[in-house]
Amino acid sequence: MKRSLPFLILLLVLCILGTWIAVDKPWQGSYGTDKSSERVVIDRYDRVLDEYVSLGSYSALHRMNTQYPMETKLLIEDVLEIGRVNEPNVEQRLRTFYLDSTVQVLLDEVHRQYNDLSDLEADFERAFEELQHEDPNFRRPHVYTQVCCLNQSIVVGDTLIGISLDKYLGTDFPLYREYYTDEQRSQMNREAIVKDAINAYLQYVHSLPHSR
Repeated sequence: MKRSLPFLILLLVLCILGTWIAVDKPWQGSYGTDKSSERVVIDRYDRVLDEYVSLGSYSALHRMNTQYPMETKLLIEDVLEIGRVNEPNVEQRLRTFYLDSTVQVLLDEVHRQYNDLSDLEADFERAFEELQHEDPNFRRPHVYTQVCCLNQSIVVGDTLIGISLDKYLGTDFPLYREYYTDEQRSQMNREAIVKDAINAYLQYVHSLPHSR
């Protein structure tokens, strides 16, 4: 499989970054509706993105910009850092990035392993119920999935958790062996997703001024 040198260099840089990032409320209440009584449904933003990348679908791009404006903004500006979301042609830059042969391997494996997320939704439901039992004021975050080209595993913000499924493809996923230690790979599996997401979100929430 051919891989461009610049992309591999980028991957190596991304791999030494932390496992999660926190973003300071760029949406100003986009998820302001109280969803504490609703069951957890993980939003498949990764599928909308893949539709745009694979097909060049205008309708998928429209959904990214209207139905998922914050997810798209965070992905472009904070996770991949390929420009500003309102820059001319940034969407084509995004598509070119994801059409790289190595990224396509990640996308294909995410499709294979994560067609069904019902087990993760049930685990998140149990975790949120426990947190609400401990703190009645706990607000359930909006949970969505993405593919971030081996960048941050979890993105968290105000009532928001983004899961990068390409960082949880299993200890023995061949591509991981090129960039991660045995210890790192031991945590890059499906079973670690909910734990990583909850821990990252709670660290973010507890770091806010009102929680001190």
